[in-house]
Amino acid sequence: MVSVLRMEGVRIGISFFSLIFLLFCCASQPVPQLTLNRKTPIANYSQILDANMEMPVPDYRPDQLDDVVRKGSDYIISTLPLKTRIGVVNMNSPSVNLSYYVIDSVIMHLVNNGNFVVIERSELDAIQREQKYQLSGEVSDETAVSIGKQLGTQMIITGSILPFGSDYSLRLKITDVQTTQIIGTNIYTVKPDSVLLSLLKPPVEEPKIAQQTVIIGDVNITNNNTTTIQGDVYVNMPKGLGW
Repeated sequence: MVSVLRMEGVRIGISFFSLIFLLFCCASQPVPQLTLNRKTPIANYSQILDANMEMPVPDYRPDQLDDVVRKGSDYIISTLPLKTRIGVVNMNSPSVNLSYYVIDSVIMHLVNNGNFVVIERSELDAIQREQKYQLSGEVSDETAVSIGKQLGTQMIITGSILPFGSDYSLRLKITDVQTTQIIGTNIYTVKPDSVLLSLLKPPVEEPKIAQQTVIIGDVNITNNNTTTIQGDVYVNMPKGLGW
């Protein structure tokens, strides 16, 4: 009986030490690491960052109007192939002066680059009157593409510069006239510098001078270009011509 108990104790002891040995061996093995296969499709934003892929990010750093327009023009230049025929057909904004300023500035940068055929804003005047649209107003994509076709352009530039919190947001969009496909778009933040604020002001009208009437007998003289004498109207002649 004692021998049996001893043999059973030895067996249990061996089993216990074997279990301890196995646990120790497993703990010493390195944990396999999960790696990203760069050839597999990227499914989420974290994998995009891990794969070091570039994403188009809007430029939300406020900058002066002229600097932002230059950045936008450089973006257009870097996106389009050389010798492309381009028309800047619309810039939606709260002020006509601001729209014209941005349009003319973008045209200036494209022309000075020397690698594109750029339609001047004056060539839009006839089409603008015919289609009754405003360069500073909101224009549909269909209308913008139609204008581009009438101008004979390959690409059109449209955009907007509108309030964005305490700043302004400039958006530029490049559209293929033939396919109506959007080739590229970018957004920039503009701080309200002196140039922007001055362009937002309405044009100053010259004050009107109130007419003064001097009646001497039958002669009624006003400070405009006519004089009425007994109901007959005479045109005032400049001094030195006998009047």
